[in-house]
Parts: sequence; structure tokens; C-alpha cells
Amino acid sequence: MVQAILATVTLAMTLSVSGLSTEGPAATGPGVSDASSVTLDYRTYRKWDILLPSEEMKPVGDGFDLPISAHKKYIAKLDGTALAIDTDGDGETDVRADGDSALVTLRGKTDAGAKFTYAMRLDSKRGWRFAPAGAMVGKIESTKIQIIDQNNNGRYDDYGVDAMVVGRGRAASFLSKTVRVDDALYSIDVTTDGSKLDFTPYAGKTGGLNVTDKLDTKAKIASVVVRSADGNHSFELSRAKGDVQVPAGTYVLQSGRIGLGQVTVSMRTGRAKPFSVEAGNTTQVAWGGPINVEFDYGRQGGNVSFSPAAVWYYGSAGEEYHDWSPPGKSPQFVIKDAKEGRELVVAKFGGC
Repeated sequence: MVQAILATVTLAMTLSVSGLSTEGPAATGPGVSDASSVTLDYRTYRKWDILLPSEEMKPVGDGFDLPISAHKKYIAKLDGTALAIDTDGDGETDVRADGDSALVTLRGKTDAGAKFTYAMRLDSKRGWRFAPAGAMVGKIESTKIQIIDQNNNGRYDDYGVDAMVVGRGRAASFLSKTVRVDDALYSIDVTTDGSKLDFTPYAGKTGGLNVTDKLDTKAKIASVVVRSADGNHSFELSRAKGDVQVPAGTYVLQSGRIGLGQVTVSMRTGRAKPFSVEAGNTTQVAWGGPINVEFDYGRQGGNVSFSPAAVWYYGSAGEEYHDWSPPGKSPQFVIKDAKEGRELVVAKFGGC
């Protein structure tokens, strides 16, 4: 009988070699000296490819509560395995969603009489659930702004909870009270219905933040989101290179996604500690490799069992990696005799 075992892990995807390809920041624009406003219009995205920082599929239940619509409630009810939905707010269902997924658009007017549109992605794999399939869209100067109702409550002004995309790309930060446009910072205010965005040059203290130079990976970064401790400021920095100016304060690595070839993995805070950005100084965040892998196992006699649900991957800053795609990728478990170092078993999860 083996009296002691030592389990070591070899990762299928290595995050420990430096080298990252990123795009440089956009050229500095002329800036805005006074308070300005921009009208936002609703856009439906039939092909959803926005990377949200904290996407949530919300149960449909008996319908959709949307306070910005004059109808307030759009009912829904099961029709066999399908979902019958009232899309115009008259209290009668008029559309059936069937299969694994669907795209449905609700329409009406706001209390002020303006046109109201709200598109949803529906998913039935674990009971009917929904998430937004559209955004309120406009521009600050020539930079595109997209505001997304990430928490599915029908409002667009939940700072630190809803989401936004600034400029090119498809990666979103949380809705922030400040945005970076052409390397300039602006304070913004979004109306509840998302129809208008006010902006003015940011007047607070700022410091430098660098999340790329000390990232240890040979994977390509698709998104990396930081958020302030108070939830007021959030930035998606995958397209940044080197130092960027952000409001001074305390931040945390909130979420992200990186990929190498066809393999991608998501990142979340995990054990990462908050870090300070001090006014007039620059903070560099070291994250990525080397990866520390922790796992649990069961032992009965000479048998050792592992579960893919009980394996945890942590980066150098304590950030956690999860949601590996394709999901069939597995670490390799090597069980050795603790005294002799002899390799006893080499195993991977089934189907890998």
C-alpha cells in the first residue's frame, strides 16, 4: 500500500511566458472644455459578441419588469416547453420562443412618450432565462459609447453594475462615472432610460495605472477590467499599452479573458488584493503567470479520485482563472510515491 502520495499538476495551457501583443492608445483628441450632452439611441444586436464584465442570465419567471416603459410589465408564460411572451405590453402574449435560444424584442413607449425598445437573448437550457441583446449607443466626440443594462432591470444608470463599451472593440467595463476618450478623462451622467449622456472634463485627482507591462503570459488579452472599490470608476484596458491615467483611488482586478489559439479562459478577482492608484504616481499590476493550481481529491484504499469542479487556478496577483474553453481541456495529474519519487499514475479528466 502506498503510504503517502504527492500530486503534481501540468497545465494544458501555460500562462508563464512573457510576451503580449496589444494595441496602443488612440491619438489624443481636441477635448471638451465645457459640459456637453449626447443623445443615445437603442440598437439591437442580433449577433451578440460583447464581452461583459459580469454577465447575468436572469430567470424569466412570469415576465419582464421594465420601469422605463410605460407598460412596466411584459408578461410571459410557459406554453408546453416553449415560452409565450407579450412583446407590446398589452397583456396578451403574441410571440413564442422555442428551442434552446431565441432573440425577442419588446416595444412600447416611455412615460414621456418616447419610443421604447428592449431586445433580449433567451436561453432555455436551465429554465428560461434572459439577458440583454442591445445597447443605448451614441458618441462622445468621435468615440462610440455603448451602455448595456447588464443586471437586466430595465435601467441604464446603475453605476458599477451595468456595463459600457468605450471606443472600438467588444470588451465592456462596468458602467463608470468616468470614461477615457482619446486619453482624456470625462465625468459622465446617464439618464435612467439611457436616452441622454452628459459629460464634462474630469476635475479630480488622477494617477497612472499599468496592467500590461507586468502581465506574464504569451496568450492574447481579449479583455481586462478594473473597478474602484466604491464602484464609481471602471475601465476596460485590453487596448491600453503602458501607463493610463485614471481617477486616484483603490481598485481591484475585476474580470477578463485571455486566449491562446483556440483555447480561452476567463479571469475573476479570486484572491487578488485591492491596489492603490495614488495621485501623481503610477501603479503597475503584476498578474498572469506563474499559475498556482489547487485541487481537492478523494482517496479510498489505493484509489484516488479527482473532480474538474474541484480544481482552482490562481495567477501571480491572486486572480482566479475559470471557464476554460473548449471545456474538454484538462490538467494532467501525476501521482508519485512521496519517498521514492516514482511515478505511480498519470491521469486526465475523461473525454479530454
